[in-house]
Amino acid sequence: MSGIANAMSTALSGLQLFETGISTVSNNLANITTSGYSAESVNAQTQAGAPGQPGAGVQPAQITRAASGFAAAQLRNANAAGSAAASQSTALTALSNALTNSGNVQTAINQFFQDISTLASNPTSAAQRQTVLSDAQTVIGSFQSAAASISGTLSGAQEALSTGVTSVNTLLSQLATINKGLIQSPNQPSLLDQQQAALNSLSQYMPVNVIPQGNGSIIVATGGTVLLDQSGAQALAVATSSGGVQRITAGNNKTPVTLSEADGSLGAALGNAAASNQATQSLGTLAAIFATQVNTSQAQGLDQNGAIGKPLFSVPAPSVTPNVSNTGSAVITASIANAAALPTDGGPFTLTYGGSGWSAVDQATGQSYAVSGTPPSFAGLALSISGTANNGDSFVVNPAPSAATGLSLTTSATTAIAAADPYVATPGTLQADGSVQNNNAGTITAGTDSVTATPASTAAIIPASYYGQNLQINFTSATAYTVSTVASPGTAIASGTLTGGSGNIAIAYPAGATSGQYWQLPISGAPVAGDTLTLSPGGSSSGSNAQRMSSLWTASGTTTAGTLEQSFVGLSTGLGANASAAQQLATATAAQVTTATSNLSAVAGVNSDQQAITLTNYEQAYQAAAQAISSAHTMFESLLNSI
Repeated sequence: MSGIANAMSTALSGLQLFETGISTVSNNLANITTSGYSAESVNAQTQAGAPGQPGAGVQPAQITRAASGFAAAQLRNANAAGSAAASQSTALTALSNALTNSGNVQTAINQFFQDISTLASNPTSAAQRQTVLSDAQTVIGSFQSAAASISGTLSGAQEALSTGVTSVNTLLSQLATINKGLIQSPNQPSLLDQQQAALNSLSQYMPVNVIPQGNGSIIVATGGTVLLDQSGAQALAVATSSGGVQRITAGNNKTPVTLSEADGSLGAALGNAAASNQATQSLGTLAAIFATQVNTSQAQGLDQNGAIGKPLFSVPAPSVTPNVSNTGSAVITASIANAAALPTDGGPFTLTYGGSGWSAVDQATGQSYAVSGTPPSFAGLALSISGTANNGDSFVVNPAPSAATGLSLTTSATTAIAAADPYVATPGTLQADGSVQNNNAGTITAGTDSVTATPASTAAIIPASYYGQNLQINFTSATAYTVSTVASPGTAIASGTLTGGSGNIAIAYPAGATSGQYWQLPISGAPVAGDTLTLSPGGSSSGSNAQRMSSLWTASGTTTAGTLEQSFVGLSTGLGANASAAQQLATATAAQVTTATSNLSAVAGVNSDQQAITLTNYEQAYQAAAQAISSAHTMFESLLNSI
């Protein structure tokens, strides 16, 4: 009897094992697409019988997970890189596209200067002057459109950062709960599956370093910051510095979480925000440089009413923000003194007092600038400082805050365009009726005028106090001449000589936008004593200043990056190159995610074909065990009947 009972018990243990196996296969197939699920299998172990007795069947079924820590870690790393690259590709492409279509500043400015060149050849045309003003308004609209597009990308990055931090905190909370469950039920498969799914999701946002514990619970860190341990999770938060730079902190102690732009979607969001801010800064700085250069050119000429040209554009002034920890009383304002010397990245700059003086550092490049002169200046910016600074006090100087959106046109009057040169040179003497009578016996010719900060060494320099007055050049010999006003022709205010038949007249501009500049006119020829040359303010038919203004687009030295055109092309090309590189990286990292997913699936995934074979084996074994029980039952019945 005991033999039959043992047979039935042995067959029953097999029946239970194979039933568990069938259930496990069913569970595998049901979760074939479930994130984080690892294929389960039944681990069968023979149960030894009593000494000298046959085996007692199999031990109760043990379910194991087909997990690979290495393959899972590779997938998490690929997830972080792929998510970052995809986010960067979208954002940087949007930044590049901001300078196309209605935000195509380069095309708008090019048309503006082309139409100024056309005006130079026909300065009395009211229609052409209106075209130039319309072009100026189009330039403003293009700057504003581009700035709005960049602002949209920045807002998207900030929103991604905020929602990403919220999602990470939710996932960390889930993992903390799973940890508690694993402490109570060590290595419970369903909890481990949930853990794997949460880690995969978490790795989309940031790199995840996992330290497994013996009971299946984990410690999670990113970089050198622990986010989850046995005591619970450290909640993330977004912090913003006084300069507007965002960063991520962890826990109540606000421990900085260091993420690069390649570290998941959170790292990409930080990088995208920084890229958007830099694009805004560069665009605004170029807007300020363009407008300031045009305004300066306006001041170098005369408008249609004969007045010194006034600014065509209104440009937001530089901002100076003191550090909240400053202990001194210094108050600083800034202005653009030399647009050509202003770095096209626009900084902003950190201005620091070191006890004996000031120094400045470009936040975008790290380049240092000495602050010197009266007034104190650096990188094209002039400072006005009142009060007293203490050692270590610092300020953030932004040369072009919101310049791209704040640019505006100052006038709608076509007469305001300063197309005329300050002076027109005519051989002869000015008459009372305004005509010039040429009784010269020799020849004297005026060349192409220019504006310079350093007149020729032999130039006759006329002080700014005489600017705008009718001037007369009186030759006392074939090489020597004096300069006087027409009102007082006998009083010399400057003198010069012709060397090799050539010389220069340099007239200082009055204080204002053109301070320190000179209008310079080369003269040449073979005059005789008594010959004269009259310099009278340019009239409405003069277009020389407009021609000089039109050359700003391609003139060397108008920006620190070369010409104005080169600076705008450089910004557009740089954004385009960044977008192209990000798109290529996104394609490459997406392939890495696919490969890592396949590798993990090969180890821990559910193979439906293999499961079908296993199910068939379990069903056959189940039937065999059931048949063994049936046979034992028949033997037992026969034995009873025989007794």
